[in-house]
Amino acid sequence: MIAYSWEHDGLRERPTLWEALKLSTERHRVIALTGGGGKTSVMFRLADELADMGKTVIVTTTTHIFNPPDRNVVETDCAEDAAKRLERNGSVLVAGVPAAGGKLKSLPLAEAARLKELADVLLYEADGAKRLPIKVPKDGEPVILECTDVVIGCMGLDCIGGELEEFCFRTEQAAELLGLQKGPDGHYSHRITCGDAAKILTSESGTRKLVGERDYRVVMNKADQEELLAKAARIAEDMERLHPVPCAVSCFLRGDHL
Repeated sequence: MIAYSWEHDGLRERPTLWEALKLSTERHRVIALTGGGGKTSVMFRLADELADMGKTVIVTTTTHIFNPPDRNVVETDCAEDAAKRLERNGSVLVAGVPAAGGKLKSLPLAEAARLKELADVLLYEADGAKRLPIKVPKDGEPVILECTDVVIGCMGLDCIGGELEEFCFRTEQAAELLGLQKGPDGHYSHRITCGDAAKILTSESGTRKLVGERDYRVVMNKADQEELLAKAARIAEDMERLHPVPCAVSCFLRGDHL
C-alpha cells in the first residue's frame, strides 16, 4: 500500500498510513472505523504499522467482521481472555464472538470497552456496508464506544461515477442527505459525484455521524489509477470547504506518480 496525506497544495506520499492520517499514539488510543469500502484493510494496515512501532494492538468490532484466517484470533465474549492471549502470543490480537458465515461479532459493549486497558491501541470496526464503497448510516448506526478518541471514515473511490443504487449502502438515507428524488420508474437515476462523496464524508448525517467532539479522519481507498488519485484530490478540496479534516488516500501503485 502507498499512502498519501492531503495538504493544501496537493497529495503528498507518506511512509505510513498512520502518518498520513496525522495520528498520535498518545492522543489516539481507541480508534473506530466507519463508512464504506476498505475499513478492514485500513484497520489491519494500521495495526501492522503500530506493531512495527513496538505497540500492542487489539482489533475488534462493535458490529461484525470476517474472522481472519491469517491472524492471531481469540474467540471470546470476555476481555480477560484477550488479555491472556495477547500476553502469550504476538503484538496484534483480533478479538470477537463467533458468528454465522465465518464472522466475528461484537463482545458485549462493556467488555469491548475494557479491551482498551489491555493494549497500547484498540482498533475496531463500528459500521457495516455489505462490501459497498460508500455508505450513509441509518438510525442506530454506527456503534461508537464512549471511550473512542478518533473516528476514521472510509470510502472506496470506485464509487465515483457509479449509480447510487448500485454503489451506495443505505440508498434511501443517501438520497435524503443529497436531496434526491425518485424518478417515474421508482428509482434514483443518479451517479455519485466527487461533490456527493465530500458531502457524505463530512456530514453529521453521513460518515461523520456520532463523531461529536472526537477527532475525525478520512481515508479514501482504491486510488489505483491516476484518474482516481485526481478524483481523491478533488474530493479533498471539496471537503476543505465543507468541513476541513485530515484526509489520507491509499493505493497500490508503484513509483513516482505525483
